[in-house]
Order: sequence, then structure tokens, then C-alpha cells
Amino acid sequence: MKTAAALLAFAGVVPAAQAADDVKGWYIGGGAGISNPRKVSSWAQHADANNFLLGGLTSATSIDSHETGWKLYVGYQFNENFAAEGGYTDFGRFHGVSVISAPAAGTSSSKWDASSPMSASLVGIWPIWRQLSVLGKLGLAFTHLEGEVSGPITFKMNANRVQPLLGVGLKYDINRQFGLRAEFERFNNVGDGDITGQSNIFLWTAGVQYHF
Repeated sequence: MKTAAALLAFAGVVPAAQAADDVKGWYIGGGAGISNPRKVSSWAQHADANNFLLGGLTSATSIDSHETGWKLYVGYQFNENFAAEGGYTDFGRFHGVSVISAPAAGTSSSKWDASSPMSASLVGIWPIWRQLSVLGKLGLAFTHLEGEVSGPITFKMNANRVQPLLGVGLKYDINRQFGLRAEFERFNNVGDGDITGQSNIFLWTAGVQYHF
């Protein structure tokens, strides 16, 4: 009886250990969705301020409030509840228009390219139902914002910053290798207040993940 009990206990431990081993290892993924600066007008307002200092007076400004963003990432999962990731994110190109009155009358257009060439995050994973898990992300992102204003007054500007990155999401594992992933991420203070203006960027994405 003792031998049988020991065998049953061992049989229960082995599958659990194998399941734990299955989640370990490297994975890659990507996603695309909507990129939305929360204070995108701050970029244009700073450009307006530069216009004013250079001799123009801006009376009205409009700028895109959202764009298509995408990302690629690579990660390593240590166990069922913990992983580390690094990634590249492109927030898209935003366009703006400013109407400038005297003494430099005319209309100026602007282009704003925003990206996070590098980010590093810790990811918490909480299985909630079968193959479905909740994700939580905390990390740092190196962000780049480049602006170009052209018209009666033309100038360029750019800024780099390292700021906190926060995220939440859902992951559904189709099988051991493939999964679906939907996320919301917040990139704080993209841009520089003294050069380009700043904006928090919210990114909603959906994509796929492959586990090696």
C-alpha cells in the first residue's frame, strides 16, 4: 500500500513539473493597434511658442489625436507567473496644422514621429481560466520624439527620454507555442518640455506570441 501511494504521489508530481517546465523559455511576439497621445496639443503648442519667439503669432492649431502603432518584443519566461521582456515600439506619425498671423502670416504644417527604440519590462502573469491569463507590466522605455514644422517659419526639433512604462493585458494560449495577446500600455512624458513639449502616449495593441 505504501508503495502504491508513493507511486501515485510521484505520478501527480511529474505532470506538474512537466507543465511548469513547459512555460519556461524564450518567446517573441508582435502587435499593432491604436496610438493615442493624451496631450498631443502640447507638442503643437510648444511649436507655436517657438513660432512666436521667431516672429510669428499662431492663432489656431490642430493636430492628429491618434495613429496606428505597432511593436515587436522578445522575452524570457522564468515560471508560470514571471517573465522579462525587451521591445521596440513605433507610435506612428502625427500631423498638425497651424495658422500663423502677422508678422509671418501663413499656414504651417508639422510632422511628429514618436517611437520607443528600446524598452525593458518585468511581466507578471496570472492564469485566471484555462489558457487565459492576465498580464501586468512595469518597466522603463527609452523614447524618441522628432518634430518638423514647415511653412512661413521652418524648424526641426527632437528629444530623447527614459521614462516609466506601465501596461496591462490578456493572453490566451492556443497551444504551447502560439498565443494571442491584447495589451494597453502607457509611455510617460514622451518628448522634452523645453524642446518639443511632452505627452503621455497610450497604446492599445492586439497580436500574436510564439514560445520556443
